[in-house]
Amino acid sequence: MITIGINGATGRMGLSLIRLIAESDDLELVAAIERPDHPRIGEDIGIITGMATKGIGVDLAFQLDKEVDVVIDFSTPSAAMNILKSCLKYKSALLIGTTGLSKQQINHIRSAGKKIPCLISPNMSLGANMMFKVAPEIADILGANYDIEIVETHHRFKKDAPSGTAIRLAESITDPPDRTSGQTGKSGKKIPIHSLRVGDVVGDHSVIFSTLGERIELIHRVHTREIFSRGALYAARFLAKSKPGLYTMLDMIKMRNKILDK
Repeated sequence: MITIGINGATGRMGLSLIRLIAESDDLELVAAIERPDHPRIGEDIGIITGMATKGIGVDLAFQLDKEVDVVIDFSTPSAAMNILKSCLKYKSALLIGTTGLSKQQINHIRSAGKKIPCLISPNMSLGANMMFKVAPEIADILGANYDIEIVETHHRFKKDAPSGTAIRLAESITDPPDRTSGQTGKSGKKIPIHSLRVGDVVGDHSVIFSTLGERIELIHRVHTREIFSRGALYAARFLAKSKPGLYTMLDMIKMRNKILDK
């Protein structure tokens, strides 16, 4: 049994993960963490989620106070840094899906990877991570004569723009990335990122490759937030069996056939 802690337990992703863990026979939720001023700290997470009228024996806490196999973080950059300290203390693996991390914060996670298994990804879906692999390959083949632009669409409540996935897509194509003034492509051109915040769109990303006479579009659309949760649990299973290091979702995908599909 792989023990799991969730940082950001009452958020959209946290609640989705809790439901899927309850349906699994190889994962066990043992810690649910939220910000210190959350109004329901101390209450059973099973009651909070409505999953169990008598609770599941896991109280919502403001910090990790025990060793777990893997902590899954969908919170804020500052909360992710706090849970990183706890994971180092308890030697727990850490999966970070939080976006908006600064370069300095990513460097802290990279350093932690020397002691514990860590994985950072702005998008936990398998399909989106395949885009990170395929987009630069297409750009290399097409060459400098093709214009490249990225369009991302999310729900009206998403705070950061452009999305972490769009930035990662641009960085996968650029060499080197230049966040200060768009993304400088291998062709020397800028790769504009267009962000839309409308309605309840879970997450759409398109990479457009165009030249005079034709256009290629690489598109990924998410229909349900659950796809992120399932990807995160695949990654958690991967981290539970991994040595210290800083991993990507592509590392996990390569090992997917060896991970129990739940």
